[in-house]
Amino acid sequence: MAVTQPFPRIDGELWAGERRVADLVAEFGTPLYVYDAGVIEAAYRRFEAAFAGVDHLLAYSVKANSNLEVLNRLRALGAGADIVSVGELHRCLTVGYAPKSIVFAGVGKTEAEMEAALDAGILAFNVESAEELEALRQVAERLGTPAPVALRVNPDIVTDTPHEYTRTGHGASKFGIPVDRVLDLYRWAADQPMLEIRGIDVHIGSQILEAGPYERALDRVLEIADTLRTEGIDLDFVDLGGGFGVGYDGEDGMSVEALAALVIPKLAPTGLRLILEPGRFIVGAAGILVTKVLYVKNSGSKTFVITDSGMTELIRPSHYQGFHRIEPVVSSDNPVHRVVDVVGPICETGDFLALDRMLEMPVPGDLLAVHTAGAYGFVMASNYNARPKPAEIVVDGADVTLARRRETLDDLLRGEALADGTIFPAGS
Repeated sequence: MAVTQPFPRIDGELWAGERRVADLVAEFGTPLYVYDAGVIEAAYRRFEAAFAGVDHLLAYSVKANSNLEVLNRLRALGAGADIVSVGELHRCLTVGYAPKSIVFAGVGKTEAEMEAALDAGILAFNVESAEELEALRQVAERLGTPAPVALRVNPDIVTDTPHEYTRTGHGASKFGIPVDRVLDLYRWAADQPMLEIRGIDVHIGSQILEAGPYERALDRVLEIADTLRTEGIDLDFVDLGGGFGVGYDGEDGMSVEALAALVIPKLAPTGLRLILEPGRFIVGAAGILVTKVLYVKNSGSKTFVITDSGMTELIRPSHYQGFHRIEPVVSSDNPVHRVVDVVGPICETGDFLALDRMLEMPVPGDLLAVHTAGAYGFVMASNYNARPKPAEIVVDGADVTLARRRETLDDLLRGEALADGTIFPAGS
């Protein structure tokens, strides 16, 4: 499927696939997450083509966007899954992911999560500490099921990312096992009958735009793998993690072709399988958040464009100072541009989508599209201020799937109860 540009503007209007975005809003309302299936498929196939020269698994990073319809489409394309919770495991198994295509990451796996993943028969646990490894050994012993493991190495590589929270490969990060302790932990694991050593894992950060840091990380883990091999501890795979960056303001994202050119020549001679965990790269550009302008407020020194979306729908601008390009869904014939703050209705000063942004001035009722919102958008949404979460739709050419209905007010009450025995919502 050839997709040249996500959400193109045709005759002044934004389109998703073969549908006008304004028409989608007329049917589904705002706030609205819109995902273009063609863009998702094109990004996935680009990764597949780049790494065709080596045995590999693309384990989609579910935390980027866990919508079931999105997951199901990626499974149909051949993706595996990188999960960080039993909830993500449940979502993947629900839509038919093969357990042997799933790797389980995260620093805080509970025993219940370990049990569920062992029962499912996943490919491997990416273990992040000696303490976790011992807990996993005990769970495996109790269940009588050996646990497949890879140790996540913290290579102490400082990577240039847009925000300090997204640098995960340096020594001060909570993630991974210090590189100088990894060999001893592998040796200990090799002596445990209920642990099966399968691979080695590394993850150096998110929104990385250059391939070089991955090459440095790969060199470190291949050196460890080579040492283990000489000691009779053989690995099946190298998991190079994810974090492959995308362009948020028209700039180029990570060149997966350049990454493959660095990785494949080093990995192919080892015979090790490669696991990659793309998330944002697959779905980021494929999504927009469409929001309606409620008011335009001039306070003298500032002009505020107040919309019906805010940090409850998209928290990246507030939490990560993340930049998202914003433009009108339908452009004016005679646009006037002004520097504005695009803010939401939440009772927090930190509730904004853009600050000091040059924008085509809207009027109340106009629609704005917040771009590159397919990753870390809806999945980080909340019900703060008792706000129902928005709907999600997937557009495939002219076809549209309501992939998640908009929450109702009764949904906000679900699961709550009063001391007098009243259960909400009524009748549930």
